[in-house]
Amino acid sequence: MAQKKSPSKPTRVERKVVLRIPTLMAENKIRFVTDLWKRLMELGTVDISHSQLTRVVNNSANKLDVGLLEGLATVFDCPVADLFER
Repeated sequence: MAQKKSPSKPTRVERKVVLRIPTLMAENKIRFVTDLWKRLMELGTVDISHSQLTRVVNNSANKLDVGLLEGLATVFDCPVADLFER
C-alpha cells in the first residue's frame, strides 16, 4: 500500500525589505495595531483594512502602497526611509 506524502510546509523567505513598524510603535507608545490603524484612518488619506495593516506590521505583506508609507511616516513623524531597517 502506498504511503501518503505529508504536505510540505512552505519555506519562509528571508525578506530583503523589512519594516521597523513594531519598533516605531513602541517608541511612539502605540501598543496595538488597532491604535495605529485608527491614527491612519484619522488622516483620511490612507485606505487599508485592519487585517492588511496587521500583515504590514508583521512584515508578511506582499505589497506596500506609497500612500500607506506616507501615512506611516506622518503618524511616526519621521522620513519614509526611517520606516525600513538598514
